[in-house]
Amino acid sequence: MMIPGFIIVSAFLLVGLGATRTSKGALYMTAGSLLFVIGAAMHVTMYEGFVSLMGTMSAELGIGCILVAGMLTKHGKQGRPFFVIGATSLLMTVLIFASVQLFTASDAEPQEQASHAKRHGEIASWLVELGEDDDISEIEQLLNVAGASWEEAFPSVSMEQDADLAQVYIIRVEESASILLANALRADKENVDHVELNFMVQLEEPVVADEAGIADNDLLENDPLASQQWALDAINGHAVHRMLENTQPIRKAIVAILDTGVDARHEDVSGTFTDSPATVDIHGHGSHCAGIAGAITNNGTGIASLNWEGRFLDIAGYQALNEQGFGSIEMISQAIIDAAQDKVDVISMSLGAKAQTPKVISDAIAFARRSKVIVLASAGNSNEDAIDHMPSSVEGVIVVSAVDENLDKAKFSNTNTSLARPITAPGVNILSLKTGGGYVTMSGTSMSTPVVSGIVGMMRAMNPDITDDQVWDILQSTGRDVKDTQRIGRLIDAEAAIKKAMDLR
Repeated sequence: MMIPGFIIVSAFLLVGLGATRTSKGALYMTAGSLLFVIGAAMHVTMYEGFVSLMGTMSAELGIGCILVAGMLTKHGKQGRPFFVIGATSLLMTVLIFASVQLFTASDAEPQEQASHAKRHGEIASWLVELGEDDDISEIEQLLNVAGASWEEAFPSVSMEQDADLAQVYIIRVEESASILLANALRADKENVDHVELNFMVQLEEPVVADEAGIADNDLLENDPLASQQWALDAINGHAVHRMLENTQPIRKAIVAILDTGVDARHEDVSGTFTDSPATVDIHGHGSHCAGIAGAITNNGTGIASLNWEGRFLDIAGYQALNEQGFGSIEMISQAIIDAAQDKVDVISMSLGAKAQTPKVISDAIAFARRSKVIVLASAGNSNEDAIDHMPSSVEGVIVVSAVDENLDKAKFSNTNTSLARPITAPGVNILSLKTGGGYVTMSGTSMSTPVVSGIVGMMRAMNPDITDDQVWDILQSTGRDVKDTQRIGRLIDAEAAIKKAMDLR
């Protein structure tokens, strides 16, 4: 940037000479103007980012104007206007570069989120919500100057369905221009309603134990690994099997697993996996959750869930996380929207992050709830208060913590009673599907969440008209107190909850 900067300052010197001379003044002025155009063009072709371009040119403009002001003053002419312009430009330079530091120190998004794009590539991604009566063309010039690209975030959502989600755009821009562009968009109160970073959420990896072996059992269900599933005893799951052995649902309910996908060909869910986008699971987390929620029971294969002979629940898979266990805010929101538009009954999300909940996720969950979908999310595995964990902190979400075999709070589990809808379920040493075939034991609130999601799906199967408010009231009123109930909510009782849902028909 040294050469174009030198050219621009030289251009101002020529302009100053032209302004102080009576002869050949016009020639100096013309030469100075030409040099300025050349220097500016070189900057545009050589700059490494929008921030550096604006900051550098503002500094050069300030220096040049102050030089002209000095030359005019020395020759007894009025130099004050140039001095004011120069001082203002230098102040702008300071503000431009200071805004970067201010943003990373005090912006609403956590610092580690704001730097995500830099860690994972040179393109930053933002979610920009326009006003209801606004159009992307109204901010197009600003986006073009920053070198940004854009597309609709949720093209399947119409203005009639949700005026906020329908007006969200994904803005992709070079990392060096990211923060300045975001601040400029936030300043455009006329056209822009909301701007937030499309940061990545990383899966909280569960603990994996040794692969389970085969065991005989004397239980009603003939699934060979059922006797190794202590969680069925803890939630009165075997009593549910006896209750539903000769019972038919009013209709099958669909439990949507929003995760890394689901291995739709696994022997214990292939018969109940319904038409949905995420049929492959390279990672394995989503398949494990799917088996907990709705593995086919009493089929002589693998594990048991509450889904007796697969008559009560279907499983659907939606890609909220990629094969490495990462998912962007837009990706998670899109999965929620897709599941709601497909008219699933239950959304189960074993994912999250310690962060302020992005508006777009809150809007997507509200969209799902208006579509009569019951939404559950894991409390998190950081042994802290889930009030700072999203999306579990969103209004209307049933938040699931975890207990161990002794019905004590799992050491890793977040607490959740600071939130409106806390409940707890078994989440330690939970046996379920292994992607590609077989079975594996894992621990986490990722595991306790589909335990409850499966129960909620069974409630919806037996009473399709039951609302999410009624479901929460039943889970809470039928749950059992445990030692840590004041911190993690009541322990789920599947038999009592399903019975009460049937009584409300």
